[in-house]
Amino acid sequence: MLSSKENLCTIFLEAPLIGSTHISLHNVDYWFCLELRQQFVIWQIKIRLMWMTKLQYNIFCVITGVFSFVSLVLFAIASTAILVPNSYRKPWTDNENNFFGGKKWVVLVAGSDGWNNYRHQADICHAYQIIRGNGIPKENIITMMVDDIAYNPRNPTPGTIINQPNGTDVYNGVVIDYKGTDVNSTNFLKIITGDKKAMQSVGTGKVIEGGPNDKIFINIVDHGTTGILVFPEDFLYADQLNDALKTMYATASYKMVLLYIEACKAGSMFDGILRDNTEVLAVTASGPRENSYGCYCRSQSGPYRTCLGDLFSVTWMENLDATAFDSSAKKRTVFNDFREVRTNVTESNVMVYGDFKTGHEKLSTFIGYNNCKDHSSAKPKMTKTIDPKITVSGINALEDAAQQQLANHKLPVSERHRLSTELRRNNEMRLIIDRALRNIYSMVTKARPEIMSKVGNFDEPNHLDLSLGMFPCYRSILNKITESCFSLPRNPYALDRLTIFANLCVVDKHIHLMVEKLVDASCSNIPKLHSIRNVY
Repeated sequence: MLSSKENLCTIFLEAPLIGSTHISLHNVDYWFCLELRQQFVIWQIKIRLMWMTKLQYNIFCVITGVFSFVSLVLFAIASTAILVPNSYRKPWTDNENNFFGGKKWVVLVAGSDGWNNYRHQADICHAYQIIRGNGIPKENIITMMVDDIAYNPRNPTPGTIINQPNGTDVYNGVVIDYKGTDVNSTNFLKIITGDKKAMQSVGTGKVIEGGPNDKIFINIVDHGTTGILVFPEDFLYADQLNDALKTMYATASYKMVLLYIEACKAGSMFDGILRDNTEVLAVTASGPRENSYGCYCRSQSGPYRTCLGDLFSVTWMENLDATAFDSSAKKRTVFNDFREVRTNVTESNVMVYGDFKTGHEKLSTFIGYNNCKDHSSAKPKMTKTIDPKITVSGINALEDAAQQQLANHKLPVSERHRLSTELRRNNEMRLIIDRALRNIYSMVTKARPEIMSKVGNFDEPNHLDLSLGMFPCYRSILNKITESCFSLPRNPYALDRLTIFANLCVVDKHIHLMVEKLVDASCSNIPKLHSIRNVY
């Protein structure tokens, strides 16, 4: 006869088999039941052994011995595997582009608009072709590009974009997820942090849906200035990008992140800001205080009459084109690529920031590798490198293009008149911008004369290191200027004049409270806001 406690155990142990879902576990002595079950199993084995023949018993012993031996071997192998440090383990891969348990994500951003910024969209289209050729699926590539170049009235080859003289079309096949006014810093930050809900009604709605084993490559080609990357209508500040990367780290959205940033003063986005222990590495076209350079400009641009590419971007991409299917390309690390590009880009200093461990990873870990066996048919057509490349400082590229067109003696009279008028108006607007910004600086230094020696002169600001704490002040001042004077994002010429305001905030994080009051006085006589746009 079973006791009530033993009866309850019988019901509990049989419950999974009979489908009972109404047993309260706190009424069952779990360990008592397990012990009872174990004794029952042993009792059954003993009964069966008693009825075995000698032959059956011998077979049972052999099988039991073999099973024990195999179990012991498997346990030993598993124990050895556990002792191998993670740093010596290699993830299983079925091919170069599909790491077990992780994906590759790519975000490509051309942050400008207008024909004179042709080179930015050309760079991004070229990058897209490389990434797709390396086997990264379309659904893992997110592209932001205003898309006003391919069918621009000034395009001598409508519907195409090239990235080098007489180059192949890099526009064909590019899937653009965010166009026109969707290209802004707010959307960009939502995309990289995976805010799918916020982006569901914008563009294609694609965002990075990363996980702890995913690798992310972000390529931004744009205008820039101290602590800022420029979008057509707004700014992306270094602290905002840093906060986004911190969010991605905190939510385990990646295993490693690699950024390639083409912009003037690109290094100021990361110098002293990007941490060195979060598996994020940034490679920039320029240091914190220097310009990046457009290339294939002037005579090399032919009928396009604008720079066809940017020197840093074109260099790293042409290197990949030229070594496609080379066995060494598959083994090339990020640092290998960095050293080669840095050597070939001589006008600015290509820099690297962040977690250097990521630099020792293979570049193909982030952008894939084209392992197609049919070299003859699959090798990219854009494999030539043209040297020397005619380069122009990014900040001067727009004016240079206009001046070069005027120097053409075959230019029609009507076009010459249009360009002359454009340059004259541009110079007038430059004077207005200079006067307003200089007046703000003068009023600040008049009220705080001791600050001048710390921040430097308006035309020659001191070289001060940025910190995350100064950006709320910096952002507040620039927002006020855009609201009360003229749009800073819409006027590339003004970008080179903003370092002095960054310096003010480095010295005094609260100085914006005074500066904002002075902005209105300085800009009171400026023409209507919309009249000062696209000044270069």
